[in-house]
Amino acid sequence: MAHPTPPRRPDRSIPRLTKLGAATIAFGLVFDLSEHSFASAASGASFSAGEHAAHLVVLVGMILALAGVIADGVRHSGRADRLKGSARHAVR
Repeated sequence: MAHPTPPRRPDRSIPRLTKLGAATIAFGLVFDLSEHSFASAASGASFSAGEHAAHLVVLVGMILALAGVIADGVRHSGRADRLKGSARHAVR
């Protein structure tokens, strides 16, 4: 008895902008770790300009990653509407 093959899911790779955002976050975290480890010992209790810059880099990375996810969702939203009607036998 032959079993029907399930419909193949489209290959969804991670968007480039999200990858760039993740790389920026990783760089910012290393930058932040180094600033908090080495600059805080030299400057005392207050935040240095480097620590603020490291936090800004992480924030920019988060914005890039979120923009990539949103752009990918907007780009693929029309295709999901077309695919929804094609699988009438799907269990929902």
